[in-house]
Amino acid sequence: MKLAFILPAIGKKKNRKYMKSWTMEPIMIAVLKRLTPDDIETVFYDDRIEAIDYDTDADIIALSVETHTAKRAYTIAERFKAKGKRIVMGGYHVTTVPEDARSHADILVLGNAESVWEDMLRDVETGNYKNEYAGDVCCDYGQPDRSIYADKRKKYLPLGLVEIGRGCHYNCEFCSVSSYYKRAYAHRSIAAIVQEIKENPHKVYFFVDDSIFSDKEFAKALFIEVTKLHIHWVTQITLDIARDEELLSLMAASGCKVILIGFESIDPQNLKQMNKEWSIKVGERDALVERIHNAGISIYASFVFGFDYDNEESFKNCLEFSRRHQFFVAAYNHLLPFPGTATHERLCREGRMIYENWWLSREYTYGSIPYHSKLVTAEELGLLCKKYKKAFFCFSSIFTRYKTLKKRTNVTYVRFAYWVTNLMLHWEVNKRFGIPLGENLDEKKR
Repeated sequence: MKLAFILPAIGKKKNRKYMKSWTMEPIMIAVLKRLTPDDIETVFYDDRIEAIDYDTDADIIALSVETHTAKRAYTIAERFKAKGKRIVMGGYHVTTVPEDARSHADILVLGNAESVWEDMLRDVETGNYKNEYAGDVCCDYGQPDRSIYADKRKKYLPLGLVEIGRGCHYNCEFCSVSSYYKRAYAHRSIAAIVQEIKENPHKVYFFVDDSIFSDKEFAKALFIEVTKLHIHWVTQITLDIARDEELLSLMAASGCKVILIGFESIDPQNLKQMNKEWSIKVGERDALVERIHNAGISIYASFVFGFDYDNEESFKNCLEFSRRHQFFVAAYNHLLPFPGTATHERLCREGRMIYENWWLSREYTYGSIPYHSKLVTAEELGLLCKKYKKAFFCFSSIFTRYKTLKKRTNVTYVRFAYWVTNLMLHWEVNKRFGIPLGENLDEKKR
């Protein structure tokens, strides 16, 4: 039996290349390869960087589906179904809204695949498979098998992805991770993580984890072991990491150089609406940011606009806050109601969705707003996101922030990564808006 893994792309504008910043290593494909028995032949097509071979002799077509890639995934699946192939779909989107994918697949893998993947494949071999397989919340898979995309490695961003854990113990209203894992958190063993880093050819790593801080004792033990490896790494974490000075110190000593923090908003009313009041105490935010910077760690600050108290003043305040702290990078994104989240349910209930199933709509494009916000129109909200991204990533801002970065770190790679990241995002501001989901992706050249 032969299995073809396919990672669908989001979409791209006609005669334009795919967004470079969206091409990190697909760690989930390497994990599935690791779970696949050796007697099953495998091949992998990364729709983001290469053309799919629709004439492949694979018996099974396995697609990993995210909400942004669902439309493209269904198009790919229908082409293969017409050729008599068996279609397997899994991923966060399929798990959250299985009814959305059911008509496009023969088999749905719901939840994490580790506990059911081999059983599903053996059932297909015997012709006695089920239509759905439900996996447990776990991440016990040993070492990802990166041989599945070794020939494509040079096309990915030079960043080694290492999964640490899954889930988060917080319950933010808009968060699909919280919805998916029901506030549970599971992590891999430290021994497995360390071994993977040792076997990984990269020099800088992205620790894939929604919040390592969900288990403090595990995080401390992990940082102590990672310190011995003498590597540089980045991750995403919540601001309250800075309240634990011991943990922050250990994280910095272990080689952490940049962390993505979802500030989301600096407006207390918005934070209350999104159920993120826990993230900050009055007057504490600036002090925590400075504590992180003083530890030698740079911040990728992420903001989300479109909650009920947002207007242009909200953007101005966040830009001022970002400039005051001279962030490594800042993202000014609009709220996107993902299916299964409390935000999506609320906006549907209030009759404010313009496109309820926006991920399937022909009218929806990347960067547009699929719902009615309260204080500005949907169109105005999209334009404000673009306007303030341009303001943050203008050349004068990039040069000014670099002067500050030089004082914070003397690590050559971090300084180099700063220029690469900021210049790439500078040129991508306009390119990111208006991308049609699932369109213009079958050209031979990527």
